[in-house]
Amino acid sequence: MFRKISIVLLSAVVVTGGVSAIPASAAPKISNGVACSKVNATTTVAGYKYKCAKNPLVKNSKLTWLSAECLTAVGQYQAAIKAQADLANVADQTAALDTEYATASAALASTSAALDKARTQVTQFQATMNASTNPADKQKLAAAISKLANAVLVLSGSKTKLAAQVKDLEAKKALLVSAPGQLKTNADDAKASANLLCAKGF
Repeated sequence: MFRKISIVLLSAVVVTGGVSAIPASAAPKISNGVACSKVNATTTVAGYKYKCAKNPLVKNSKLTWLSAECLTAVGQYQAAIKAQADLANVADQTAALDTEYATASAALASTSAALDKARTQVTQFQATMNASTNPADKQKLAAAISKLANAVLVLSGSKTKLAAQVKDLEAKKALLVSAPGQLKTNADDAKASANLLCAKGF
């Protein structure tokens, strides 16, 4: 009888002890999605940093622990979305570039034609001067050739600059046309990364 009573009392102590003493390991482990109460509180678990905040990726989210990697990824996603919103009307910008491109292209064509003409005249005047026996004519032709030579140099420099301008405008237009699609791709990639790094349990 005494033995049975002792066993019952021992069992009661064990049961009571099991109820009152909760092992530390039973407490919720801090990770993404685990509820927290103090906004902006921070903690470090096994080398990983966490912050108590609302997850911007979740509608009507409550305070939960979010890893530093998650918060960084969310910041990148928000920046990508802002870049999309900040992009001005592409059609208007394209039209403005087209106008600038047309002006530069026309100037390049005109300069190229003038340069070709000046070069031809230099050749012609040089031939005429070489064939002439009149000193006065030779002097006039030499002066004309000198002016034409300077014109060739100026026109050559202008043509180079205009060609570079036209090429730059072509590149700007191509970049502008592709900008909306590229920004959307960037935002989609950033969101995928954020969803991955902000997943519960990370």
